[in-house]
Amino acid sequence: MKRKKSVFLCLFPLLFLLVGLFLGCAGENKDAKILNFWYWDQNGSQVYDMIISEFEKENAGIKINKVLTPWADYWTKLQTALPTGTGPDIFWLNHPNAVSYLPSNLVLDLEPYADKIQFENFNKKFYEPFVFNGSRYGVPIFWDVTVLIYNKALFDKAGVAYPDEHWTWNEFYDAAKRLTVREGGKTVQYGAILDMDPQSGFSNFVLQNGGKIFNDDRMSLALDSPEAREAIQIHLDMIHKNKYAPTIQEIQETSKATLFQSGTVAMVTHHTAVLRQYAEVLWQDLGIAPLPRQKQRASIFHNLAYVISAKTKYPKEAASFISFLASKRHADILSAIWPPCYGESAGDFYRIYNWLDTRFITEAIDYAHPLPIAARNAGPVYTLMEREMSKIYGNPELGNRLAAYTNIINAEIIK
Repeated sequence: MKRKKSVFLCLFPLLFLLVGLFLGCAGENKDAKILNFWYWDQNGSQVYDMIISEFEKENAGIKINKVLTPWADYWTKLQTALPTGTGPDIFWLNHPNAVSYLPSNLVLDLEPYADKIQFENFNKKFYEPFVFNGSRYGVPIFWDVTVLIYNKALFDKAGVAYPDEHWTWNEFYDAAKRLTVREGGKTVQYGAILDMDPQSGFSNFVLQNGGKIFNDDRMSLALDSPEAREAIQIHLDMIHKNKYAPTIQEIQETSKATLFQSGTVAMVTHHTAVLRQYAEVLWQDLGIAPLPRQKQRASIFHNLAYVISAKTKYPKEAASFISFLASKRHADILSAIWPPCYGESAGDFYRIYNWLDTRFITEAIDYAHPLPIAARNAGPVYTLMEREMSKIYGNPELGNRLAAYTNIINAEIIK
């Protein structure tokens, strides 16, 4: 496949120039109050330089100290620093960890600043995961949602029509069969990846089949149901009996991103945070579509939020900064890297994918479910869910394994 020069490479020289201009104009104020801002993704470094520079120009008495703390260390350092007041004033928080932090009295209630933040500019789904006891604690940042991602070149070669919004499970599994290629008794191309990831894998299919992941209070798993058993057994058949999908061992050894990007797999269900990565490899051979429907259409979304430490020495100044982070201007700058949660600003991010029908992404929010997380011990529970589900996907028959799986997860929730 002939590679075309990616438009993404053109964005960063301009971004560096703008950062330089903004930083050059920023004045010094030795008496300014300093707020520490923590985040974990290095891709945000340049946009945050711009965001901070603009904010500081408008708020001469406040300085923002940007602190990049990689994911591997982020939660350990936050857990240690936040209670002592030596950590961030403003920081990134995601769904699973919100469950632990919001009840801890370590995060500031934002309701007193709601007029300045204007939560109405955000889809309610984006701030609901950061609501505790009726109060909003987080300003949504950016989001992703699970969609069907496919390789157009492999579809064209096999003479299979591209997936669309009318696809059901039957069309999906039939296409996976036709897109699977064997040579000399060995599979050299799989039709699809079906995996144990609670975000972009099995959970979506359970929900599409009318099943549930957790009970309504999220204090116990509700996965051992006829709907879930049917959805997962179909996956196991596709992997072990029909061999239209790679085994879990193959995915763990190579990663599903590598399998898809290398042309070894024609379709993958994945969250849209990987679009940039896939587009830089496949370019216009990349295609997206809604997940196939069964009893209902369903997908899983995830987003982050800005929150303020309850230990901050400068709550008023922190609220001013977080109000700026809730603005359209923030969203305009952020869209160079991520799809913002603000209003319709995600469209600015997706415009660079002008060959993709990105309406499928924005429409998915209307029927999407939040990332399935427990209401207690969410982080450990989520990790355990994926690990134990990989064992289930390693066997051709489901049997009573979902009942055992449910017991293991529920025991972790109540620890």
